[in-house]
Amino acid sequence: MPRVLTRRQVLRRGALAGAALALPARAGLSAVTGEAQAALAPFRVPLRVPPVLRPVRRDATPDYYDVSIREGLVELLPGRRTRIWGYEGQFPGPTIHAVRGRRVVVRQRNHLRVPAVVHLHGAVAPASQDGHPAAQILPGRFRD
Repeated sequence: MPRVLTRRQVLRRGALAGAALALPARAGLSAVTGEAQAALAPFRVPLRVPPVLRPVRRDATPDYYDVSIREGLVELLPGRRTRIWGYEGQFPGPTIHAVRGRRVVVRQRNHLRVPAVVHLHGAVAPASQDGHPAAQILPGRFRD
């Protein structure tokens, strides 16, 4: 049976983890040379406009979409590719243009080796379908 942490233990561990992550990052930034800082200047990579996803099927009422949660490589910093976990392996993920008055059903397929939880932006969805920690999509499985 898994050990249950108290609220105090969770807060203490979170604070320690945050401090541990912040200190090396600050130390690393102060040691960056002027040349490296120029290469890492903000807003050098244009914002990528995500593609519009097309329905895989349309019925009398709903439009059906199929989205893969998978690994991908994207250019977040100029000339450097970063491995990400994203929708269709992209960041930002694709856009779904919903039609007012039509239901939308999105099948989210997890192609990662770990469980995934999906949070929807701009959708009217019940809490049980919108990023609840218990609503995991296991590797190799899907959720509509």
